Amino acid sequence: MAHQGRPGFARIRTPYVADADAARIANDTTHLTRDPAELLEELAVSAMRVDDPFTKREAA
Repeated sequence: MAHQGRPGFARIRTPYVADADAARIANDTTHLTRDPAELLEELAVSAMRVDDPFTKREAA
């Protein structure tokens, strides 16, 4: 693996994880992931409040 700011490569060691354990961990943590498009949509909706002074209001 290349190490930023240093010449050459650095050796990286990672522990072995069995496929069954990796699958179990992935299934147990799926609730921690979100679709970025959904997050942006939620943010946009919450940012467009009616009491926002910068939002143009229609005449009654």
